[in-house]
Amino acid sequence: MQGSNSTYATETTDSAHTVILNQRTSAPGQDEPILFQQSCLGLTDDRTQVVLRRYFERYSPTTSNWVEYIHHVPIAEFTQWIMANGDLRIECSEDLPGSTLQSGIP
Repeated sequence: MQGSNSTYATETTDSAHTVILNQRTSAPGQDEPILFQQSCLGLTDDRTQVVLRRYFERYSPTTSNWVEYIHHVPIAEFTQWIMANGDLRIECSEDLPGSTLQSGIP
């Protein structure tokens, strides 16, 4: 994946904290361009934002075109969204005083 030409320093991601969510390469035909797609989720260098990068490239020996879409959101907002919209599962130790929850059961 090529680097972004973005002028915003806060949008750079720390490669040590980036996860490739999916990656796909396809070659439709012998004389057709190779298509490459990749989606990554990471953190900004200052670790204040979650960054989703979607990269698309069409490559052939005679030409190459690519585009990268970069979405970012502050970690606090991302955390609030997950808590409001995600599925909750609670786990605790079996010997937690006063607990009515069972260990490992949602």
